[in-house]
Amino acid sequence: MIDIKRSIDTLRTPELASSGRRKKMADIHYLENPLETEELMEKLCPPVRNWFKDKFDDFTRPQKLAIPAIMDKEHLLLCSPTGSGKTLTAFLTVIDNLVRYELDGKLEKKVHCVYISPIKALANDIQRNLIGPLKEISDNYLPDRAQEIKVGLRTGDTPQNERQKMLRNPPHILITTPESLAIAITSPRFQPIVNAVEFMIIDELHSLVPSKRGVHLALTLSYLDTLLTIPVQRIGISATMEPLETVAEYLVSSGGDEDGPGTKVNIAKISGARELDLDILITDPKFSDLSVMKILDKNIEAIADLISSHTTTLVFANTRKMTENIVLRLRPHFGELVARHHVSMDK
Repeated sequence: MIDIKRSIDTLRTPELASSGRRKKMADIHYLENPLETEELMEKLCPPVRNWFKDKFDDFTRPQKLAIPAIMDKEHLLLCSPTGSGKTLTAFLTVIDNLVRYELDGKLEKKVHCVYISPIKALANDIQRNLIGPLKEISDNYLPDRAQEIKVGLRTGDTPQNERQKMLRNPPHILITTPESLAIAITSPRFQPIVNAVEFMIIDELHSLVPSKRGVHLALTLSYLDTLLTIPVQRIGISATMEPLETVAEYLVSSGGDEDGPGTKVNIAKISGARELDLDILITDPKFSDLSVMKILDKNIEAIADLISSHTTTLVFANTRKMTENIVLRLRPHFGELVARHHVSMDK
């Protein structure tokens, strides 16, 4: 396991260590009591509430546990399995706040939320959990002349002319990477549009905390804190993180006062344990006596049966050639539903 604790220690300067002065440890609280559906619904403004009711049957457990803490303006670390609605959990309160500002005529041209991810390929996740919901709420649940809630993307690939437009007409929600944020906030022209950021969402924390990128991001957030008119609320999300207390300290590492209480941070942890259904299939009792081609034929029949009985199936092969052979033999069964992808798996 990667030594996350050692990465956190690198954020403490030698001067502080030698003098015995260190920032207070975070005041960590585990969330254990999820809010009931109706009570949580009532916390949302009518347009967001109506959209959610029409879109989903109910909140997920992570949402019932985490959203109330986010609405109470508290720092939060959310750890829950993939597919449990983590990203929407983080964005729902942001969307609700911005819709309220719009309804009250108080939606300003400035960045209200910064979403940081170490991964540039965010299109599907952001479309499903942010841009899609904003468009649906705007089209179906807000007045016709409602001001648009804008989302902006700034990465290393963003053209210079788009960056200039962002300065003149800032998005309400900024999607960025650690490195792009570090560069942006050193610009005197960029600083005024982020000096009143309310929400800081950091995704994929498990890949940031134990790395140099994580140390760099912590320093960037510390510098950003000096530019803010009010302290920003931090929300960290990931599917796999251990030890959680150390990651929580990282999340609020630049906050707090060495002479005062540690910064309070809530942890919402949802177990990712799932029932494992594992089978080893021998497609013929005389397996060792058959030729390679006959074994492949029988294996293809078994794979085709498994694909037919499931919604999604991933088939792994050892070589590029074998991948091509399997796809070629499955095409008569499933046509263009079968797709190939060549990649080497990380150890």
